[in-house]
Amino acid sequence: MQKTIRIQVPQSLHQVPVISTLISEYKLIVNIRGAILDQKAIGGGWFDLLLDGEDVDIEQSILYLKDKGVEIWNEH
Repeated sequence: MQKTIRIQVPQSLHQVPVISTLISEYKLIVNIRGAILDQKAIGGGWFDLLLDGEDVDIEQSILYLKDKGVEIWNEH
C-alpha cells in the first residue's frame, strides 16, 4: 500500500528522528516529495511524504506521528 501524507513537525521535535523511525520501526519506504525545514522555523517545518509498506504498518506509523505531536495535514 502507498499513502501520501503532509506532516508538520513542531520545532520541539526538530532533534527527534521521526522520519527515520518510520523506516526503522515501521519498516516503511519513505519518499520525501517536498519539505521546508530550517533551524529558524519558529512554527516547525513540513514534509510531503509518500509512505510505502503494509497497511497495518502505515496506520501504526500515523498513530506514532500523532502521538508524538506531529500534525498530519492531509492523508490520501
